[in-house]
Amino acid sequence: MAQDPRLRPFRRTKLLVFASAAVAFGGACIDEPPPVVAPPPAIAQVVRPDEGHLTEVRALTVSGANDRPRWSWDGKEVILQTGGGPRGCSRVARVNAAEPHEATAVADGRQPAFLPVGGGVVYAAGGGCPKAVDTPATLTFDPDTDVFRAKEDGSDARRLTETPGFDGEPAVCGKTGTIVFTSVRDGDLDLYRMDADGAHVRRITSFPGYDGGAVFDADCSHIAWHAWHPRGKDLEAYTSALTTEHRVRPATLELWYANADGTEARQVTYLESRSFEPTWYPAEKRLLFSSTFDGESPRDVDLWAVDVDGTNLERVSTAPGPDDDPSFAPDGASVAFTSARGSILGSSDTNVFVARWAGTWRHVEERTADHLMGDVAWLADGAREGRGLGSKGLADAGAYLERSFESFGLTPAGDQGFREPFDVTTKVSAAVTVEVAGVPLPAGEVSALGFSASSAVEGPLVFVGSDGDYGRVDVKGRIVVARARTALRHSAWLAREHGAVGFLAAAEGAVPAASPESSEGIAAAIASSAAMAPVLAQVVRGQRPLGRLAVTLAPEKAPAFNVVAKWPAATGAPRLPGVVVVAAHYDGVGERSPGADDDASGTAALLQVARSLGERKPSVRRDILLVGLSGEEQGAAGASAFVKHPPGGLSTKDVVAMIDLDIVGRLRDDSLQIFGIDTAAEWAQMLSGACAASEVTCFPATGGGAGGEDRRPFFEARVPAIQLFTGVHPDLGKASDTVGALNATGMAQVARIAEHVAVDLADLGDRIAFQQGAVAPGEGDERGFVASLGTFPDAAGPPAGQKGMLLAGVRAGGPADKAGLRRGDVLVRLGKHVIGGIDDVKFVLTQARPGTTMKAAVLRDGTLLSVDVTLDVPPRR
Repeated sequence: MAQDPRLRPFRRTKLLVFASAAVAFGGACIDEPPPVVAPPPAIAQVVRPDEGHLTEVRALTVSGANDRPRWSWDGKEVILQTGGGPRGCSRVARVNAAEPHEATAVADGRQPAFLPVGGGVVYAAGGGCPKAVDTPATLTFDPDTDVFRAKEDGSDARRLTETPGFDGEPAVCGKTGTIVFTSVRDGDLDLYRMDADGAHVRRITSFPGYDGGAVFDADCSHIAWHAWHPRGKDLEAYTSALTTEHRVRPATLELWYANADGTEARQVTYLESRSFEPTWYPAEKRLLFSSTFDGESPRDVDLWAVDVDGTNLERVSTAPGPDDDPSFAPDGASVAFTSARGSILGSSDTNVFVARWAGTWRHVEERTADHLMGDVAWLADGAREGRGLGSKGLADAGAYLERSFESFGLTPAGDQGFREPFDVTTKVSAAVTVEVAGVPLPAGEVSALGFSASSAVEGPLVFVGSDGDYGRVDVKGRIVVARARTALRHSAWLAREHGAVGFLAAAEGAVPAASPESSEGIAAAIASSAAMAPVLAQVVRGQRPLGRLAVTLAPEKAPAFNVVAKWPAATGAPRLPGVVVVAAHYDGVGERSPGADDDASGTAALLQVARSLGERKPSVRRDILLVGLSGEEQGAAGASAFVKHPPGGLSTKDVVAMIDLDIVGRLRDDSLQIFGIDTAAEWAQMLSGACAASEVTCFPATGGGAGGEDRRPFFEARVPAIQLFTGVHPDLGKASDTVGALNATGMAQVARIAEHVAVDLADLGDRIAFQQGAVAPGEGDERGFVASLGTFPDAAGPPAGQKGMLLAGVRAGGPADKAGLRRGDVLVRLGKHVIGGIDDVKFVLTQARPGTTMKAAVLRDGTLLSVDVTLDVPPRR
């Protein structure tokens, strides 16, 4: 290794001391004291006992400004940038990683990286002399900078990018040579990908602000990067500085990761510090990165590590001054990084070091994300059986909520301690027989449909190929046979409407068991494709053998319970009437899915709100209820029970507002959907402050479904109610809805928003008012329909098992309102259609047209009334 030039003056000084002593000894008649020698300057410690991951630390460079090391893909060399070139230019240099010697200069440039073995190197360079002019507070983006590729010795250099403005910060996929880089070509600092020869450039981020420092994981399926996404006036200042000064002054930098094409982007850290230059652990979904978090000054940068879901934040380095720019060797055995260790204290020198990585040592800084992920992991564990109704796992989950609420210092607010008991239908026992021309279908190949009536019918079988065939095929008095390719319930309803006495579907796959559903008033069953093959062969050709269909359904009920805790209003201050409800459903769909996002994520966020209240102990003027609801998967049974019979002596009118946390585990692009903003005029402003404080963009939900069921009973009771929702995904209700796909730091931000809004509501002097004309969950009777009746149905249905649709209300100025219908009416007929429940109205409105006038028959206080109602166009958001 080349001698450290900083040590030479010290050695010369020692020789001078020895020479002076010899003169004094040889000339005994001269009695002069030895000269005073200044002590050598203090050197920063290289190896520190509290850095358990970093062992066998050694320097690759010895003086100057050296940084941004990146390994070759065979692990033999490290490439870096150094400020020691001629004219002060930043230089790209290579150094042997095993036996370092004087670094070999490659080219003037910055931000280098190796291409796959034999492919050369890439780096960023401009038309002039590149200089490392960045400071902790300012990053410079020279508009003349482009990405270059050269051989490893710097020869045959050629430009890969040529668009106006900055192109730099290249990183390489070790498998294909694909390059990810930062560019301002579209007016903003975003990430782009291109082939190793510069072809096929495509943009992969489009967030306003700075996205940079990207790096691929080992198999190049994901990228991680640092970003600053300013908002409001900060965004205006950023745009101005980038355009006029080509500089960015980020208030913070946070880590992000995404698929390699930029999709499914998620923020990893919310440290409100400068966290930058991530590198992937070789075999884990975990990042090593640089950060000023917990530092004493902007120059005090350390190495930290975190899982990509935001959990297990860990401090790796502790040396004073900067420790940054980490890069794992391809085999994961070593890590290179930049550090001021080994330098004279107070100097600005930085050097590149290599350390042997000891991967088992870990000191984790427990944070909100860890609490949330711990709760989700427990709730979504296989031992919970998917938290299906009637399961031991669901009962255990309820008990878990009780213990947690109590440990956080909240008080019981149920009818029985923390519990509010209610009964719910858990399953339907079904008996069904099907005969065709006197021959029964095999019992194991037939199942009742959950919406079937309990009845026995017979009649000729008739084939209906699609719902549009009902106008052409005479089905009156017959049993309809259809393929199970469309919405069976709707098809059965159409069959009944056209006079059919039964409905038999031919399954394409396994025959499902009957599930609890409201009846469509027609005997309905489904049979396997094997059992139905000979039947279909006959009816498709127009034959009509005699069929017999008998169905008996017996719903079974089981006890369930909501878990209700209270954060009480402060004593000694004027108390405000009413309560604020924050809720999530802790039940799931059962063993077919662990339900990590639906809705263990919401339940964990609910627990985090409770935990934070217990830790912060905010003084509020009205009670906040934290409610774990059960039975959401069975038509919001728990929410309906809470609204109809609020626990603890409350009445429905005492509920000021409801905040529902349902499916909040996969925050992407820092964007949160909000259902129900239109239920109160005050929601928008209250959410604006809470979302801004949590660095999340909140917007009204306009698509992707109607959200969860639990908001509906509150809406029907005229309670302003919103649902926080991170969006649909294909894993919902499936075995793939697992903990590993969740974004823990995103959940933490959602919980923070819910708490912020809940506390604001608990301190608000005037209650927020339910807004007339708000769109009901699922858009009332209007979402996706051609025509609108303008009614808000009560999901609980009419009392005492009566048929019909119970009205929770009517839209002001809508058709039902104009016809004189009102809350409490039971709609039993609409036009020529008998209404047995909510779904019957939905099906009518899919067939009708705006402007059509129909007779509507309703029961009001036991009296049958008939009114004319003219349908109109469904309102849009």
